[in-house]
Amino acid sequence: MRKKIREGAALGVLLSSVLYGGVNVHAQEIPARDSVEENDSSTLYTTKDIEVTGALKDPFGNVITEQSYYRTGGDVNIIDRDMLEKRHYDQLSDALRQVPGVQIKTPGYRGGEFEYTQTHSIVAINGDDRVVVLVDGRRMDNSVGSVVSGQSSSASKSVIDINQVTNIDNIEKIEVIKGPGASFYGSDATGGVINIITRKGTDHAAGSLDISTGSWNRHNYKLNYGGSMDQGKLKYFFTLGRELGGDARYKDGLSGNTYTYVNTGYKEAFFNGRVDYDIDATHALRAAFSHMQSDADYPLTAPDHKYFNAADWNRIKDDYFNNDKSGDIDNPGYRTLWYMWAWTGAYNAYNKNNLDLTYIFHRENGMESFVRYYEQHERYWGSFGAGDREDSPVPDTPEWREWAKKNYRTRARRSWFDQLQNKGVQVQVGKTFGKHDVLSSWTFDQSNYYDTHVRTGKVMNVKRDSIVGYVQDKIMLSDRWELTPSLRFAHYSDVSHISRDGVHSVGGASSNTITPSLNTQYRFEKGTSAYLGYSRVHRPLKPFDYTSKNGPDPANLQDEKGDVWTIGVRHDFSPNTTASIHYDYTNMSNAIVRYSVWDKAAHDFKLKRVNAKEVKKSINLSLQHRFSPHLTFTASYSHAFDKFSAKDGMTFDPELKWTQGNVNSAINHLRPANTYTADLAYENGKLYTSLAGTWYTGCNTMAYTSRRALVLDLNVSYALQRDLSLYASVTNLTNQAYETVYTSYLGKGSWPQPGRHFMLGMKYKF
Repeated sequence: MRKKIREGAALGVLLSSVLYGGVNVHAQEIPARDSVEENDSSTLYTTKDIEVTGALKDPFGNVITEQSYYRTGGDVNIIDRDMLEKRHYDQLSDALRQVPGVQIKTPGYRGGEFEYTQTHSIVAINGDDRVVVLVDGRRMDNSVGSVVSGQSSSASKSVIDINQVTNIDNIEKIEVIKGPGASFYGSDATGGVINIITRKGTDHAAGSLDISTGSWNRHNYKLNYGGSMDQGKLKYFFTLGRELGGDARYKDGLSGNTYTYVNTGYKEAFFNGRVDYDIDATHALRAAFSHMQSDADYPLTAPDHKYFNAADWNRIKDDYFNNDKSGDIDNPGYRTLWYMWAWTGAYNAYNKNNLDLTYIFHRENGMESFVRYYEQHERYWGSFGAGDREDSPVPDTPEWREWAKKNYRTRARRSWFDQLQNKGVQVQVGKTFGKHDVLSSWTFDQSNYYDTHVRTGKVMNVKRDSIVGYVQDKIMLSDRWELTPSLRFAHYSDVSHISRDGVHSVGGASSNTITPSLNTQYRFEKGTSAYLGYSRVHRPLKPFDYTSKNGPDPANLQDEKGDVWTIGVRHDFSPNTTASIHYDYTNMSNAIVRYSVWDKAAHDFKLKRVNAKEVKKSINLSLQHRFSPHLTFTASYSHAFDKFSAKDGMTFDPELKWTQGNVNSAINHLRPANTYTADLAYENGKLYTSLAGTWYTGCNTMAYTSRRALVLDLNVSYALQRDLSLYASVTNLTNQAYETVYTSYLGKGSWPQPGRHFMLGMKYKF
């Protein structure tokens, strides 16, 4: 038994040495359980008390983490603490950007208006933004409200702003699980799962102070400290920090000029604390608290500078204020109106507090059995400055600056105020029966959404209860073959609604669903493994889907349903070279979209919210190679394609024009057709450096200012002494003009990405 473990750990060293460039890894021998016989193959990758240090892999080539027992094979990428330390990522989205199959959509600045999709940082996996985001295995979304969008037919299915989950310093590892291999986390994880594992205290007290400064008056201050007490039984860790910056700059893809992105400054702060107390080998207590707050300027979009002249400016205002013409199609340059917001104090802010209390009462074969209580409290507010004003002079003139100064609104002004709250109890039990690792989890959650009318103070409240249960049996059929059947149960209550006038109503109806999944993985000879997975998808309607209307008629939408399949192969060509291929197929029989549908009464095509069929296919290719002990290279290719079609007697517009607002149906035009990534890393003693590149090709020029874009990022770190290191990073090295977000309403080039910028920092460990 122990011999097999040593061999598996050694294989893990060879594989993980090329997983992410330049990471030093060390084999860790995993002690076998005393109660298990030597020939029990189900324990080949057991970890002691599920604490993992270094890099280990199971027999199928999957990196083992503290929570990898949830996973059931599939395409998985792990970003560990070592990588986060060496790359000095600014936000979570920066760390995820290089993962094959992951795409980040962002407006190019920090803040985002509540429920305005385009102004948030959204992650998509294999072309699907129906992604579940977790912290330590617990979902971070709210079943009745979302910071990103209020309806399923919005421009994104996402419910989480990926940069508002936690701070980088609080993260030990990030698991990116693509396809149904993470079905344990929910039947709505169509694209996959991002699970963030937080840091905990170590046996010996240690801390660090990280200070950096750079372009656009950006300054970061971070402090963390952790250790243990009571002979190592009690471990503690905390991190706190403050980040701030001024207006960014960008290269405009339409004109080729570089401009200041006016009103994109920010001030953010965070605090995270975690305490773990080990009562004995199988019993423990864990308490975690997380606080995040942000006060960020809000430009909404970048203006189109070619309209900064009296004739165009007066035309835009006249068409908007007097002729009721909105949008770039009817009123070219329309988005430039929001330059008034930027100069008169538009902003958005949030304040988040998370509490998690867990009692672990059993540990077996790497699985935790526990009872968890959690609470999430989130507040979002902001303003549009002075709003749209007909008396505004031509932008960027002396008269404009004087007008903006006169009409500036302070942070005391609010245009919206929203709150998300949820609390719940989760019970999880894991038990081993011979070759069977049986895991079951049940969560009761109460979610609330509050919308306050800022002028009257009246509050609208929406709430919903849910019970989500899961049972899986991970069967080690042999030391090469694992099979995991599972069933999920989900109950969602009626949606309770209380209007601002105190009127009670109920939306939708309570529902109960059972969805299956089946995953398997097999290890062949000579370093080859394969996996196959299936999961039935069920994504419940959002509360405001129940009240959706198509003109005067109810939309009568139904829950999203479908099936997801995934298949993949990994192969080690040598101890230094590994390649993999992953294919994902999604067949949604009931996807929700906004589409131009034939209306008999109007004898024309009308934009409506409907259930439609959706077929999505995606492929990821990855290669990792170590040239030498110091030099490593990784590369990947990703492609995704969607096809929507009508159902239930509907007729879709055969000459679909996305100027009609069909955001979901035009999704293939709203993302690059192909994404290539490459990463070259060098590490030798005190020096670490990396050059990462992302090449987007096949971009549709109706949405993008260019058909292709190459973005390069450079990182350098040097240890002056054991406890002191200096680092530098340059993002968008070539000052590439590019965008990741588009709407036909505002026109292309509305949300440019930041231009070339740098950060210089110092980290002191004590």
